[in-house]
Amino acid sequence: MEVAYLVPGEERYRTVAVKSGQQKIEYSYRAESGELFSCVSNSLQEAYDLCEDWLMRRHRG
Repeated sequence: MEVAYLVPGEERYRTVAVKSGQQKIEYSYRAESGELFSCVSNSLQEAYDLCEDWLMRRHRG
């Protein structure tokens, strides 16, 4: 996934297969500040939740 081209406020995700044969979600989000959040999770909802937690921590700091 090409995250270098994410503009602020944009997200991208895709399904990827891992060695165990399971499918995971690779998720990236570029914050309005330009910072990049990226993760691999079990579901898209889990990725959204992780990103939301990250955004909340960034705003508190």
